[in-house]
Amino acid sequence: MQRFQRDLPLARGFSAGLLAGAVTTLAIAQGVFTGAPVVALALWERVLGLIPMRLFSFLIVHLKFAAKPLAFWGMLAGLVLLFAVGGALSAKPFSRRPWITGALLWLLSSGFLAFLTFPSAAVYLAGQLSAKGIVRDPRLLQLSVLAATLGYGCFYAVTFAIVLWAIQNFAHKAGSQKHHTPDLPSEAQDPPLGEITRRTLLLAFLALTGSLFLGLRRAWAAASDLFSRIKGLPPEVTPNDKFYVVSKNPPGFDPAVDSRTWALEITGLVGKPIRLRYEEIRAMPAVEQYQTLECISNEVGGDLISNAKWRGVRLRDVLERAGGPLPKAVKVAFHCADGYATAIPLVDAVNPTTLLAYEMNGEPLPREHGFPIRLLVPGLYGMKNPKWITRIEVVDYDFQGFWEKQGWSDEAVVKTMSKFTTLDRRILPMGELPLGGVAYSGDRGIREVEYSIDGGLSWQKAEIKQPLGKFTWVLWGAFWKPPKPGEYILKVRAKDGSGVLQIERERPPLPEGATGYHTVRIRIR
Repeated sequence: MQRFQRDLPLARGFSAGLLAGAVTTLAIAQGVFTGAPVVALALWERVLGLIPMRLFSFLIVHLKFAAKPLAFWGMLAGLVLLFAVGGALSAKPFSRRPWITGALLWLLSSGFLAFLTFPSAAVYLAGQLSAKGIVRDPRLLQLSVLAATLGYGCFYAVTFAIVLWAIQNFAHKAGSQKHHTPDLPSEAQDPPLGEITRRTLLLAFLALTGSLFLGLRRAWAAASDLFSRIKGLPPEVTPNDKFYVVSKNPPGFDPAVDSRTWALEITGLVGKPIRLRYEEIRAMPAVEQYQTLECISNEVGGDLISNAKWRGVRLRDVLERAGGPLPKAVKVAFHCADGYATAIPLVDAVNPTTLLAYEMNGEPLPREHGFPIRLLVPGLYGMKNPKWITRIEVVDYDFQGFWEKQGWSDEAVVKTMSKFTTLDRRILPMGELPLGGVAYSGDRGIREVEYSIDGGLSWQKAEIKQPLGKFTWVLWGAFWKPPKPGEYILKVRAKDGSGVLQIERERPPLPEGATGYHTVRIRIR
């Protein structure tokens, strides 16, 4: 009985902390005190930094688009659990010294959030404001984030105090009523309060965790007779709503930029730093270019690759508007509205094929693809083609961006890849079998695609369709008639425009992009 009485403050405090933590976490995710969820994004960045990159790459490859939602909502569930533990530890001292314990709880929770989110949250806030055309002193931004963390801590402490008082008041009234109630048969009596609290606590936590984890994926006729007969090939130009989407942000947290207030800053080692508004950029000489993008975390045979027709201006022309890079410049860095950053060598930045794109397939850039401006660098993986750009900075040092600091390649040069897209079934009937898919090699082009039906012992040349541009994937196809029923191991490989064969050795995406031949095992019967 004494142990039961000792457990009551702990259970009540956990329950109060759980509810107060859930409400506070929701406020953090909504950005109540900053107007943007910058504290949540900074927490997300800290979690990404703690997850080993090999584990994160494994999750991306195997869980695909579900990986980030699970990780993000799992992070928020963990934060709620930490708030609940803090409430459990504070319940007993709170009942004795409410003001002192409440103040201490406020300071500890605020300090905890500030420790985890500085200075990233200030960077995110700067990007969010810059997307709206607002530039503020960095010290003021840091003070704003500090005030926000103090506000969230106060919000948690006050909510915890109210909920704990309500639980204790309810328990006291329930105990008084029970004291004046005639004895009933044991099976008709209510369960002990501690038991109810534990059961309710468990159910509430499971329900909360489940709700936090909620928030959880062709044909086209080609010109030639061969490709028109092969079903299962992707369209050469990927529709905007089918184009793969990857960002560092958790789902639903991509920035929404207003082009009417947005302006692009060109700073650093340039002749004259300037700001260009959206209309000014669109008024510059435009360039149209077909280009394929592939995510560096795309696995062999994966779907994180798409092709589109882009329209924009040459980055070189924009830099010239700012007086051009100074002689000691070595890299051009890009800062984005979501806090993302990356950099490319100066030689790539001044290449006339490197664009700042504002249209995709004849339409303004969709929000998820970087409206109003994104970078396109032929031959480099998607991580070097940032979205929602707000500032371009020319630097004289080896600038390391968001993913580069996490261990991904700084060069990020596309590896030659090829894959099947037509084998959607693994058991097929006898008869002529259409084979086909895509091959891509960045800005090097594709010279040849070969396929094997015996696990790589022999190879046959496939047909290649004329690509739409120098920087796009190619469609390849062939018809094969199995000689007899049985199991077959099919492989595909490609040679780039200079004749260099695709790397056969199997390696995971981390850190430089996946290599290996796409292999499919089928049964003919």
